[in-house]
Amino acid sequence: MRNKNLILNYVFLSCLIILFLNDHIFKFQYTSWFTGKLSDVVGIILLPMLLTYLFPKLKENSVFEAGLFFAFWKSPFSESFIKIYNVISPISIHRVVDESDLLVLLLLPIPYFLIKNIHVLDQFSLKKINVFAVLLPTVFVLMSTSQANVYSYSSDTGILSFRDARFEIKKTGPNLLKEFEDQNVAWVKDTVYILESMRFQIARMGKIDQKAIKNGGDIFKINNTELKEHIEREIYYSSDYKIKEIKIGDRIIKNLRFSIHPSYMKMSPKKFVQIEVREVQIDKNLDQDKVGDRLRELYQSIIASKFKHF
Repeated sequence: MRNKNLILNYVFLSCLIILFLNDHIFKFQYTSWFTGKLSDVVGIILLPMLLTYLFPKLKENSVFEAGLFFAFWKSPFSESFIKIYNVISPISIHRVVDESDLLVLLLLPIPYFLIKNIHVLDQFSLKKINVFAVLLPTVFVLMSTSQANVYSYSSDTGILSFRDARFEIKKTGPNLLKEFEDQNVAWVKDTVYILESMRFQIARMGKIDQKAIKNGGDIFKINNTELKEHIEREIYYSSDYKIKEIKIGDRIIKNLRFSIHPSYMKMSPKKFVQIEVREVQIDKNLDQDKVGDRLRELYQSIIASKFKHF
């Protein structure tokens, strides 16, 4: 039987309110290390209580389930899941891989104690509130996590980085690349981005030489031949590309970095691809207003239009 006091208590409600305010206000108005971690702190406290309410048979095991889910969510392994979810969902979700976020797992004893000693929560529960009045907002808050900024801009380099800038074109990946070549648009695999996304895979391929710890030699060993083959294979199959220079209208755009993904939402997905624009180099030392105008111009009318009319 579900115990409604698991979510109708001041601890849960306080965490929920802080999560909502931090994700949608504090992170943007008071950007800092503290606001960056605050959502993880309150989230790891309320999630086990929510799981225990929804699945009473879990009881104290909900703490371990929440910990495993949080570790997965903060790892590179969740990237594919997030990409697929953002394609099919009207509400996109984002997260940054940061190993230091896992430190909040040290707080799991708090919800474990509260769940195991439910009588403590009973003393701080709200008796006259319908459970759905809290459950529905909880689902909304957890789904509507803070949205990533639409873009970021470096005035020193002129690099404009897009976040979740996607559009679909009626072409296949090979056809699009062939049309680039036919119009003398040189493209290369974006090896910098590919290697950066592989850093965790590369790290796992290495081995610690225990004997070298005592002998003072190189501790970290890796098979260079195996590593080279692995990197070459990943680059070959990757769909991440870079165009060093392309003329669009009367302007020259440099270092256009993009990915080509399958288009899952079309009736004939084999005839369509989804383009994700990640980065482009524009003018340096622009003020924020001009960057915003340039963003809309580049994404909405220039880059997207160019890809669709190749």
